[in-house]
Amino acid sequence: MGQGNQGNSGNSLTNDMILKYGSIISAVVFGSIIVGYLIYMLANSSSGQKDFMGNRSLDTIYDDAGGNDALSNARLTSDINISSDKYSCKYQVIYEGNKKREVNCIGGCDGDDKDNKEFCKSYEYPGGTLGLENPLLDQTYVNRKSESDPDTK
Repeated sequence: MGQGNQGNSGNSLTNDMILKYGSIISAVVFGSIIVGYLIYMLANSSSGQKDFMGNRSLDTIYDDAGGNDALSNARLTSDINISSDKYSCKYQVIYEGNKKREVNCIGGCDGDDKDNKEFCKSYEYPGGTLGLENPLLDQTYVNRKSESDPDTK
């Protein structure tokens, strides 16, 4: 019967060791996961400049939406206001399908300030002095127009 008591105390000792070392091992594993996650977050947050998706041009948005597809009936309208120490203008930009582009000056094109009026009117399309070099036009449209009519400015 003495052996039976030794067997129970041996099991008791083993159970105590499992509880003691098991909790230590669990704490180490959990701590390692947290440290690993923190290292991962630090590495990814400082791995260079991230692209800000809000920093997209009108032509990129129009292309992504399929506006320049061959049979597109898409329409994009945007009002653009610019005001600086030198000039103040307001434009309405219209893209329709893959063929029509308009940049209409709707503010700053009239009035007494001749320099402001000339500046604002230069960005109108069609009809402004910039022609296809107008930065308010999408690059896909400009490339297509330039290829179809090489004499176009």
